Amino acid sequence: MTPLDQLLDALPPWVLVGGKGGVGKTTCASALALRAAGRGERTLLLSTDPAGALGDALGRVVDAPLSGAPRECAGRPGLFAAQLDARVERDAFLARWRDVLVGILDRGTYLDRAELDGLVDASLPGLDETMALLALLDLEGAGWARVVLDTAPTGHALRLLQLPATFAALVALLDAMQDKHRFMVRALTHRYRDDEADRFLEAMRSRVAALRRVLADPSRFGVVLVVRPEALVVEETARYVAALGSLAIPLRAIVINAIPDPADSSAAAALDALAGVSPGVPRYEVPVLRGEAWDAEGWGAAVTPGRMVRGAGRGARDAHEQGVSAAGSVEADPAARSTVAHPAPRAPRPESLAPHAPHPASRAVLELTIVGGKGGVGKTTVACALGVITASTERPVLVVSTDPAPSVADALDQRVGEAVVPVDGAPGMFAQQLDASAAFARFRERWERRVDELFDALVRGGMDAAHDRRITRDLLALAPPGIDELYALATLGETAASGRYAAIIVDPAPTGHLLRLLELPAIALEWSHRLMRIMLAHQALVGLGDAARELLAFARRTRALGEMLRDPGRAAVLVVALDEPLVRSETARLLARVRGLGVSVPALIWNRTSHPPAPLPTGGAIEQFEAAEVTPPPRGVSALRRWASAWGSFPRIAHE
Repeated sequence: MTPLDQLLDALPPWVLVGGKGGVGKTTCASALALRAAGRGERTLLLSTDPAGALGDALGRVVDAPLSGAPRECAGRPGLFAAQLDARVERDAFLARWRDVLVGILDRGTYLDRAELDGLVDASLPGLDETMALLALLDLEGAGWARVVLDTAPTGHALRLLQLPATFAALVALLDAMQDKHRFMVRALTHRYRDDEADRFLEAMRSRVAALRRVLADPSRFGVVLVVRPEALVVEETARYVAALGSLAIPLRAIVINAIPDPADSSAAAALDALAGVSPGVPRYEVPVLRGEAWDAEGWGAAVTPGRMVRGAGRGARDAHEQGVSAAGSVEADPAARSTVAHPAPRAPRPESLAPHAPHPASRAVLELTIVGGKGGVGKTTVACALGVITASTERPVLVVSTDPAPSVADALDQRVGEAVVPVDGAPGMFAQQLDASAAFARFRERWERRVDELFDALVRGGMDAAHDRRITRDLLALAPPGIDELYALATLGETAASGRYAAIIVDPAPTGHLLRLLELPAIALEWSHRLMRIMLAHQALVGLGDAARELLAFARRTRALGEMLRDPGRAAVLVVALDEPLVRSETARLLARVRGLGVSVPALIWNRTSHPPAPLPTGGAIEQFEAAEVTPPPRGVSALRRWASAWGSFPRIAHE
């Protein structure tokens, strides 16, 4: 029996393969699925990553683009693959239930049919991904012996696992709207008979409850985390493990990928730190593989049992237990969030920082610069390096993460949290790790508090509006998916326009969710306008005052952000890539999609190069740079500055 067989035997029928971007999740998931099918188990390999790289990873066994419909792989009897398209699942859900949803909203809001149709199309929190997740329940009765899920990188995989609670909140809001209808019918007829809306709500409650049971049942579901022996990866993995624990989702194994032989000192230190992360969970190891051996089957054959403990020091284990990264990421201690004054507003600035910058890459750094790319390509490191080489006391720069799994603190090797802090050793550079979910949650709390105050006053005035209170209080549950990240990015756009910084460099989530973020301003603007129309249509809600003004301010910031993103003199996306087949294909798709959205891409940075890569066809002029691989990876201001100063540049070339 091979080690891969041993791992499979220890896993439940449903396995989610997770981890930081670029660690080898898709390869690991493919290897597990290939081996399971080879043992005669009818296996479904399913990707929920919107980046859509599974077909590239499977290569020759997939003879056509993958879709949400499982298709048997060529020459691999019993192995089926699918790329779940969350939007397709959402559309199918709405095709079945649109009229029911509109009917419920009609009973609970104050909009006409056209407004309600638009609200359904623009809203429903996480509906795309929630419907995709609920669709997984249908797989249980499809005769699969094994289901292997290949997921998006850390932050959004965790959000996927949190979606049952999010959708339950939406169902509760819809039930409140329906309950107002029930109350009115009983008041008029003295009886009530369930209708299609009631049956829909009960079906949704049942499905959410069933999904929660599956995710929490170790006999049916478990997580395999893939990690590389790199400090930043280990620290993010520790946070991933802690999050799984808080969600009561079982972690079944940790696979340590790409172990150097012999291990270099930085890899050895990372392995020591990893020993403090869930030390009782079985480990499996895979060495660095190159050439033809580096495919899913070759990778699976190279798996070996790992050692359970590597002698981690007390410090690493203490850091994990406290939820603090070895790099000093912000913890629960309020003192760690001490604020720092923003730089004073500056005079208007030129379109780029090139005349004052020490490096040619700074030509691409504008007022709002988003550093995008596939997970694991080094986006965070590049974003921090760009900040180091462009910032000065005269031209301050803010580097900020909007990724749900931030690593800016790890890359800078200092404590960074939600408050803006100066970066040690880099005059004029500031850093921040925005918790977008927490920021939007605070907005919701202010809204709910103001609604309660308003309806408390109405009750004192002799009006009992319990149903309207409940509905209005939870209206923000109708926010479109990704609204929290947009809320954070819109705030950054306002900060950029204020003139406090010469540039704001944003480290976002990887490919799929970055694209959703760039698409969102128009959707969110429509949603906020419809929500304001609900308020205007109901006279009592005019008293919401500050909450309404904040919603209006959000709409204004969102419109301004959309305009800024499409101004090539003010905003741009810099793309980071690796010269590897899977990364190259995903990068080509990213470039095309970003530019198709009207957002400028002035530069492409090839990271961790050992030789000059072949430029990608870009359909237009683009400046390309190469950043050499260094061991250990650059960390801290001094190492980032040395690394960035050695970046080489291609000539600006046009590929038609």
